[in-house]
Amino acid sequence: MCSAETLPKFDLGDLSVLGSPDFRAALDALAVAVYITDADGFITYCNPAAASLAGRQPVLGQDRWCISWKLRHPDGTPLPHDECPMAMALKGRQPIRGQELVAVRPDGSTALLLPHPTPIFDKSGELAGAVNLLVDITERKSAEKDSRYLAAIVESSDDAIVAKDLNGIITSWNKGAERLFGYLADEVVGKSITILMPPGYENEEPNILRRIRSGERIDHYQTIRRRKDGRLIDISLTVSPVRDAYGRIIGASKIARDITEQRRSAAALAARLREQSALYRLTERLHRAQDISEVYEAALDAIQGALCCHRASILIFDSSATDSSAKMHFVAWRGLSPEYRTAVDGHSPWTGDERDPQPIFLEDVAQAEAVATLRPVIEAEGIYALGFIPLVADGRLIGKFMTYYDQPHAFTDNEVDVALTIARQLGFSIQRMRADEARRLAEEQLRRNEASERARAAELMAIMEAVPASIWIARAPDCRVISGNRAAYELLRQAPDSNLSLSAPTGERPDNFRVFSLGKMLSPEELPVQRAARGELVSNFEEEIRFEDGTSRYLFGNATPLRDTAGEVVGAVAASVDITARKQAEEALQESERRLQIALGAGRMGAWEWNIATGKVIWSPGLEALHQLEPGTFGGTFEDFKRDIHPDDLLLVELEIARAMETREDYHVVYRIRLPDGRIRWMEAFAQFSPQGAAKPGKLAGVCMDITERKEAEAQRNLLVAELSHRVKNTLAIVSSIARQSFSVSPEMHEAHRSFDARIRALAQTHTRLAEASWSGVSLETVLLDELAPYHDDGRNNVTLSGPPMMLPPKYALTLGMAAHELATNAAKHGALSVKTGGVGIEWSADRETDRLHIRWSESGGPAVLAPKRNGFGRLLLERVLASDLGGEVKLQFAPQGLVCMIDIPYPREPSP
Repeated sequence: MCSAETLPKFDLGDLSVLGSPDFRAALDALAVAVYITDADGFITYCNPAAASLAGRQPVLGQDRWCISWKLRHPDGTPLPHDECPMAMALKGRQPIRGQELVAVRPDGSTALLLPHPTPIFDKSGELAGAVNLLVDITERKSAEKDSRYLAAIVESSDDAIVAKDLNGIITSWNKGAERLFGYLADEVVGKSITILMPPGYENEEPNILRRIRSGERIDHYQTIRRRKDGRLIDISLTVSPVRDAYGRIIGASKIARDITEQRRSAAALAARLREQSALYRLTERLHRAQDISEVYEAALDAIQGALCCHRASILIFDSSATDSSAKMHFVAWRGLSPEYRTAVDGHSPWTGDERDPQPIFLEDVAQAEAVATLRPVIEAEGIYALGFIPLVADGRLIGKFMTYYDQPHAFTDNEVDVALTIARQLGFSIQRMRADEARRLAEEQLRRNEASERARAAELMAIMEAVPASIWIARAPDCRVISGNRAAYELLRQAPDSNLSLSAPTGERPDNFRVFSLGKMLSPEELPVQRAARGELVSNFEEEIRFEDGTSRYLFGNATPLRDTAGEVVGAVAASVDITARKQAEEALQESERRLQIALGAGRMGAWEWNIATGKVIWSPGLEALHQLEPGTFGGTFEDFKRDIHPDDLLLVELEIARAMETREDYHVVYRIRLPDGRIRWMEAFAQFSPQGAAKPGKLAGVCMDITERKEAEAQRNLLVAELSHRVKNTLAIVSSIARQSFSVSPEMHEAHRSFDARIRALAQTHTRLAEASWSGVSLETVLLDELAPYHDDGRNNVTLSGPPMMLPPKYALTLGMAAHELATNAAKHGALSVKTGGVGIEWSADRETDRLHIRWSESGGPAVLAPKRNGFGRLLLERVLASDLGGEVKLQFAPQGLVCMIDIPYPREPSP
């Protein structure tokens, strides 16, 4: 081949070159279609490539504009030759580019062409003709179309379609891949395909690339890949080599399909077949089982076969226990160590009286709180998942079977259904075995009973005659004839073998007695034997037999129907004992107890008794009332007795009880109790020890009385004494301070005595108010009115008070009373109260947010005020004593129109000493 530099050089401006043999030879050798026209568009030259493309040899000098037989637009519409790109280039005297057209050959075939018509000008600039280069783009357009179709198919595919190079780098990633693996294309293109490989599958990709490089196609290769979210999925891979235009392998195309559900379905189908086979064998073996051990073995085989558990066991409740205290015990097991069975034997999530128990599945023992106490034992056995499946027969829980897994296990709904099916079969078989055994034992027992029944009948007759109870027998439902044992005839004062029935006809029934219950005479139909003969079970009846001579006997007994083998009532029997002596004793005791309760109630006392041997504690209703309990609701134990005792007094009570038990001396203690409503009451208890013999600990019995009012009175008295002592000390200290200040700051002895007396009177006045209120406090308004009373005018208009009701504790009252006294005295001597036109206004308020009490004393209408040159005792008391005693703050404003005093102190919450 020649390089571009070695090709002949032609100047197309020189038209003579077109006729040059070298130039024509060069054009003829080109593989590109080229033809030339003159200025009018007539073809003057066409190379072989152009003729081959057109499918015809054009007639030079005759064919015009184009060498093709016919032309069409790309959309298929006809294109006239004089409108083709060559004609437009000549007419427009400029090249035409990028206009595609379709050339139709004489044989009907077509070619999609991209023409490049270019006008040719001579040296003078005149149009000399044009040259057109035709490029066949048919195959390229077809390839582009195929590529678009392929891309659309790839993007619309539900399968993941991924392309990668021979280094495993992802080069394309469709929507199906995004859905399947969770990565967007932008996240993975350019990255290694190994990002999808889970641990343990790292060697797969090198093997796949090796096979692809050898040109091998990999079909339906099943493996596991990891999604972006970490979840593992089962997929089927088809990997094909990708070749370039020269047939070289440049990469691979992968089609991945999610077969997780397919595998799950196949596994589920296999599991169903396995389960059905296990259940079928279980049913067959249970039907043939001759003893309970065969039942257990068949069940264990079915449990392990159908539920794929590594170990299994069966536990059954004690056959003799039916209440909540019953225990389950191992009866059969597979793969469990003796240590494990010993540790968990007797454990059950259900009680023996459980109704409708539900299976319990622990998918991960490490996370299960239900077995927290047994977790170390379970984990030591290598068990990581458990299933508890109840066994029920005739609506009653009889046991359970267990499944054990060596790894955490998620129990499916189908596994639960299969487990319940096995449980039903096993429960039914156990019950059937038990029923067969019970029937066999019953038959043997029946034979033994028949042999002894005859002997017992004779014994029964002897017993009836020997017992001290009265027995009546009616052998017909109408009870027209009733017989009895010897005791019955003697009780009713009737001759032996006579008819004892009051239901008998007149002349045949006894007439020397009547029967009463609760003071009401009973008719024959209401008597116990007659009621029992109608099918009623009459328990614990009491009745009074009144004889014609006025005497009575009291009976206590039971009556029951007599039934034949079919269960029909054929008569009745009653037995009773004479309780006349007991009734008389009870009536005497009740009267005695009634009198005792009246006495205890009047004294606000309650009786109690503690049986040390049995631990039983008995409280009287009065003691229950003292503890605010409903009658009969006391628990009756020593712990119930101690429950209401104040915790601070409990040890004292226990020590006193222990001392009384040890020394057998009288018991006496004072303690507090806490009632249900939270109130505290004081109790005083007295008791005596009552021994019951050397072998018995004895009893402690006594009374408790409520002494709360007495204790409160004592406390109040002690409080008042302490308060008086405290107040006297405080008062003496205040008097001492007043004296010291009055005589130290007043130069004139007479004036000092007068000030001292006034201050002592103010202090005494506040003391009087506090004493009247038992030192519980006094109102702020009362304190102010007392101190200002001497200065009121006739209409009491020169003093105004304004503020909410405010109770002051003693300390506040004394200090504020002294302050009010100093302010009032100063106003009377120098301020607003020294003239008739003057007045004083006192306002107070409580600020709840800052917890402060604000008091404002303001004077008006008096002489002009001048600030004092020295501080007297009054100002000293206001500014220092209020601050030190109450933690307050005082501000004095000597305004010309009148003195203003503002007092700010902590809010007084409760009166305090």
